[in-house]
Amino acid sequence: MKVLHIVESFGGGVYDFIKDFTENTPEYQHAILYGKRENLKDGFKDEFRENINFILWKNAKREISLKDDFWAIKELINLLKKEKFDVIHLHSSKAGFLGRVAARICNQQNKIIYTTHGISFSRKDVSNRKLKLYVLLEKIGSLCGRRTIACSKSEAEFIQSKGIKCSYINNGIKIRDKFLRIERKEKNILNIVTVARITEAKNPKLFNEIAENFIENKNIRFVWIGDGELKEQLSSKNIEITGWLKQENVQKQLMRGDIYLSTSSWEGLSIGVLQGMENKLPIILSNCNGNKDLVEKNYNGFLFKDREQAIEKIKFLIKDKEKIKELGENSYLLLKKEFDIQDMIRKYKILYKQLGER
Repeated sequence: MKVLHIVESFGGGVYDFIKDFTENTPEYQHAILYGKRENLKDGFKDEFRENINFILWKNAKREISLKDDFWAIKELINLLKKEKFDVIHLHSSKAGFLGRVAARICNQQNKIIYTTHGISFSRKDVSNRKLKLYVLLEKIGSLCGRRTIACSKSEAEFIQSKGIKCSYINNGIKIRDKFLRIERKEKNILNIVTVARITEAKNPKLFNEIAENFIENKNIRFVWIGDGELKEQLSSKNIEITGWLKQENVQKQLMRGDIYLSTSSWEGLSIGVLQGMENKLPIILSNCNGNKDLVEKNYNGFLFKDREQAIEKIKFLIKDKEKIKELGENSYLLLKKEFDIQDMIRKYKILYKQLGER
């Protein structure tokens, strides 16, 4: 079966999703049409398994532009006419819209699966007018494609509330059987960590405000694992920014962690939080779609609605190391139960089979 993945924003959680998905489905012939962003790592192709066909999507741009989008669609049409694919898997909103329009023009709409990865109209950094435009574009797109798949139940319910048909498959990660801890040089330091690109969606300003509240406590360190265009917002002296790391080094940072903190304004379902749960970290997450699917209150962590609640939950945990351990163990158990990549792959394979048989 030949599968074409189309992704405009090839970074962050979407990058991890596609890398893990292709790694765990070697029976498919995968091609990836990708847009190039400034944060795309040099040598990224080496992180993928062999025999994947990478195709640069030259005209793909993040924001709406009639000129760029016209040429981006034309690129897609040329590719779909040139090569035959059994499944066309679209990732995120921009690729989701352009890909469905191109597939419709080529009469290939029945091959489409569109995974939202944080639907466009959940953004908090644009005007209400633009949000209404995004809803309209998604409704138009839904007429051109077959399946819309959210990454979490809460995201699916939000999309459905706008009158758009949608189901969901929880994001998942490969879970290690053996669990290791790295011996620390600074044993009295408590590390509060997050894994993400530093963008508006992840709300680094709020992360910084929370960290500033603990600036006098020299035994607490905040670690942002990643990089991005808004890193200047992480100015508090007790925040360490690691920059982009290979996956093995991301894991090492998480192994040193004690608490996982997400300040996201919107999500699909965060791969970074799942990685924190794999490392047996209690989670303190902003109460947005995607995040709310990952927390069972007082079992593996807490949701918060503002800075004060986040600070309160952190103070509660740092006073009780046994509670940190208990909630962290429960994070791991919940991950294994609900967010194992094998369950995610199994459900996508069912969809692929349905499309491939048409």
